[in-house]
Amino acid sequence: MSARAIRERLLPRLQSEDDYLGILDADDQILQILVEPERERYWVEIPLDAAKASYGRHMSLAELNDLLAALPRLFEQDQIPGLRYRPW
Repeated sequence: MSARAIRERLLPRLQSEDDYLGILDADDQILQILVEPERERYWVEIPLDAAKASYGRHMSLAELNDLLAALPRLFEQDQIPGLRYRPW
């Protein structure tokens, strides 16, 4: 699925806190997107299951659209500005 299709078809489906979207990169690393509708923002993270943690940050819809428009081939914490380590 193209980045444009993700932005146009899938992001609008994120309506409640229980909704999330997972995108796999070329190495099967996940970029996970969760919506926080009451705050009109998204939590974007790269989960690290083995460490029981993730690198993530909150983004506005505009920031998320910019990220998806220029989605990196591989999801690594240094590819997305502002990500912070967060244990679960």
